[in-house]
Amino acid sequence: MFVAETKSNERTFAMRILNRKNTTAMAVGAIVVALAVLLSGLVPTAADRFSAVPESFAAAAEKEFRGVWVPTVLNINYPLQRTTDAEALKKYALDILDQSQDMGFNAVFLQVRPTADSFYRSEIFPWSKYLTGTQGLEPTQGFDPLAFFVDEAHKRGIELHAWVNPYRITNEKDDAGNLSAGHPARQHPEWTVTYTDGKMYWNPGIPEVQQLIADGVREIVNNYNVDGIHIDDYFYPGRDFDDSLAFSQYGSAYASLTEFRYANTEKTVKTMFDIVHGSGRGIVFGVSPMGIWANKSTHPSGSDTNGGEAYTQRYADTRGWVKRGIVDYMAPQIYWNIGFEIADYAILLDWWADVAAGTDVKLYIGQAAYRTTSSQSNNPWNVNEIKSQVELNRRTSGVGGYIMYSFGSFTENSNLYSLIKSLNQDTPQAEPPSRGTNRPTAFSDLDEHWAEPFITEMAAKGVVRGYPEGDFKPDNPIKRADFVLMLMNMLPHEPGTEPALPFLDMEKDAYYREALRDAKALDIIRGIGDNMFSPEDEITRQDMMTMSYRALIVMGYTKQGAGELVLAQFPDSGVVADYAKLPLEELVSQGFVNGIDGKLEPLKSTTRAETATLMYRFSEAFLNSSAQTAP
Repeated sequence: MFVAETKSNERTFAMRILNRKNTTAMAVGAIVVALAVLLSGLVPTAADRFSAVPESFAAAAEKEFRGVWVPTVLNINYPLQRTTDAEALKKYALDILDQSQDMGFNAVFLQVRPTADSFYRSEIFPWSKYLTGTQGLEPTQGFDPLAFFVDEAHKRGIELHAWVNPYRITNEKDDAGNLSAGHPARQHPEWTVTYTDGKMYWNPGIPEVQQLIADGVREIVNNYNVDGIHIDDYFYPGRDFDDSLAFSQYGSAYASLTEFRYANTEKTVKTMFDIVHGSGRGIVFGVSPMGIWANKSTHPSGSDTNGGEAYTQRYADTRGWVKRGIVDYMAPQIYWNIGFEIADYAILLDWWADVAAGTDVKLYIGQAAYRTTSSQSNNPWNVNEIKSQVELNRRTSGVGGYIMYSFGSFTENSNLYSLIKSLNQDTPQAEPPSRGTNRPTAFSDLDEHWAEPFITEMAAKGVVRGYPEGDFKPDNPIKRADFVLMLMNMLPHEPGTEPALPFLDMEKDAYYREALRDAKALDIIRGIGDNMFSPEDEITRQDMMTMSYRALIVMGYTKQGAGELVLAQFPDSGVVADYAKLPLEELVSQGFVNGIDGKLEPLKSTTRAETATLMYRFSEAFLNSSAQTAP
């Protein structure tokens, strides 16, 4: 267990950073050069600002999205064996990501909450039994699978989407009796319904359940640098779901139980969408429903099919969600072959393309790679069926790509592995693939602002965040806590687990709590007086320099022993606080800080735009170069 107060554990925590990045002297020097741009008080020129801006999201959106699902329920794909061993869990993860990269996938959908339990450190849901074997039992070494997957996926140029199941609580008959002691379903059994399939579900019509689901999504978005939140086709399990009591208590505004159920599922989806977009980070939200919304025999707008319906059986108006724009993408599970009489892949592909046409919602197709179990030529589900479907996708206007179910299908079928690798070499890969023109990462107040490209890029990477209203306030001075949050979002590190508040003058649920905790453990920040930090105060240049310098030390920068005389050239050097003198001496002696108009201006504040620009240069100079030298 990581304990912030112990020096030995601080050193161990720091080594996690050094072990995960092959830090070189050249790379560290590049960071400090980047620091100099901001600390010298210089604003980049117009040419400098735009020369390194990555490909626009609009252009990237025109390329193909290639996703693969990694289910964890029943250990279908991860981990193959339940264990608390962090090293074994890491190896399983790396195998998945390495092979996904080799096959040309550019997005992985990791099931992080299969049954109201988690594959990440949560204060709401217990650790999953599918991870360690016992619900509530955590892995060794403080290992966090979601954090690890995100970090390693991004190193490989792959997006990592957190796939959650909002309603399912149990999946096996003995699960209900083995819920961990603090499980919310054990604490509130009145929120649950046991369905005829023997599984336990949250009751979607209860306001407290809706809040629980929202809090679960918000926890992931706030704590992990995921590229999206994803849900699949599990809504109401059937028409005979026992929610009549909830309807009588909370459904007075609806004419029928059916309307009540439609409203509940849509509220869940809309809330998730709002939470994701309220983060200001440019991440996306999408749904992968049953492939048939409704048959034409049921609804005049339905498809020319005769299969199970999301609309009437799951109370999921997936077509309406696209039309109302409360999802970023839709990925219908069209798990039938081309020419199948009951539900023809080609017919459903055209139907969904027509639904998405004229909207800002992207369309990706969920495909049944798992069905390729035979290589016989007369079997419609040999690997050639997948080939035909992908080629048909590419010929169909409005189809942006696919998501394959599931990863294990490719490792179990070498012909399928070779096929998808070959197919993915034929089409440009999107980076990032899921961000379209309808969901830019830019904020509402950045139009023609000099720092817009840097803020936008750092928001897409989860380093900087905006305000709930959708703006960034680029010219406002940055708060001390927000600077630390940006800095720690940038540093490659595994989160600590110490539950105590790092400082006394901060709220328990402060959004920057974890960042301050980890920065304190690494000795990047030390506080003020009696374990105080003044997180809401504006940060001064000397404090920013000091924290940045300590971060460089953590990443391998070696002190040069500059001496006190280097500051004497500045007329305001006497204003520099004692704790900031060594960092300033080092940075000045190396020529990385030249001051502003001949002065250090140690007490001057810095804007949010300038800090975001610093983080961009920090990323470009260090993280990219060090990643190239990493083993």
